[in-house]
Amino acid sequence: MSALRSMQPEDIGLLIGLPYRVGVWMSHSDDEDGEGDDIREMKALEHIIKSIARVHEQSEFVQEVARLTLSKKDRWPVWADHSFDILSDCEKAVSVLKSNVNDNDLKDYRKTLISIAETVAAAYGEFGMGAGDDENILKGFLGKVTSKLKGEAQAADFMNISPAEGEALERLKAALHFDDDK
Repeated sequence: MSALRSMQPEDIGLLIGLPYRVGVWMSHSDDEDGEGDDIREMKALEHIIKSIARVHEQSEFVQEVARLTLSKKDRWPVWADHSFDILSDCEKAVSVLKSNVNDNDLKDYRKTLISIAETVAAAYGEFGMGAGDDENILKGFLGKVTSKLKGEAQAADFMNISPAEGEALERLKAALHFDDDK
């Protein structure tokens, strides 16, 4: 359990819960279209967490966090119930990570949470584009997500998010001190 091994259990819980909670939070940031968008966004959320657990090549730490997030799928409903105000938890996570992991792992964790939020935000816009059956559109979108994680695609290749989601994304970046990475 690498760097996580030396952390307090509540800090580990925070760090492994945030990838899922960030996705749920983003899903609710622009919740005007009923349940159809929620279903698509939750499929995208699960897919990106699985993809990070498999293909995140830059950070073994982030990959381990994603694997633990998946292994705690039974906790997802509880985490979802605690996803309406995550910004202070994001700030706490950054503080915990600053004293427990190297700068690259901190940077990759921040980028991962942003990627998760972007993926969930883009999911409905991407599904709503074009004609065709929902399952084929889902496969195409999720393929783009995996390509982005591998560095083969840019965020602009599939970003289609609402103004409310864009504002939420900016608040998330501020809570994560994302600009500190630039």
